[in-house]
Amino acid sequence: MLKLYTSYFAQLRNFPNNLIGLSTAVWNPKWLQPNRDKNGALWLDIPPLKPGKNCDGLCNGQCNPRHPNDCAFLNQYYQQLKEIDIDKFIDKLNNLKLQIEQGEHLNNIEFAFLVYETPTNPCSERVIIQKWLRENGIPIEEWEYIR
Repeated sequence: MLKLYTSYFAQLRNFPNNLIGLSTAVWNPKWLQPNRDKNGALWLDIPPLKPGKNCDGLCNGQCNPRHPNDCAFLNQYYQQLKEIDIDKFIDKLNNLKLQIEQGEHLNNIEFAFLVYETPTNPCSERVIIQKWLRENGIPIEEWEYIR
């Protein structure tokens, strides 16, 4: 069974080797090196979860009130995710898991969907990703760095 998390880009440097970041951002952080951060953590783009054209111009970054239900961008993003065939999406993640386990010689691969915002910011794609997966019976939680 897949183990899925949400997290944010700044946490990538703390990921263990078996936790693979999946970027949901249209534009990745400028400091982020292609496919590995400076500490060697592996990350990949996940195009189906990147906000699509219908989301363009709906977020101005000034969320007020800061609630996902009141955000045109997040409402449109949720509609986008609902169009994804969840079974095919999970199959692709399982295939990716096997490829990484074989190619990187790692075991117990887990994935973390990466967003910009910290978990304290409720106006984030993370809330919608979690909602969508949970509605489809897929467990997901926020990854926590434990020192």
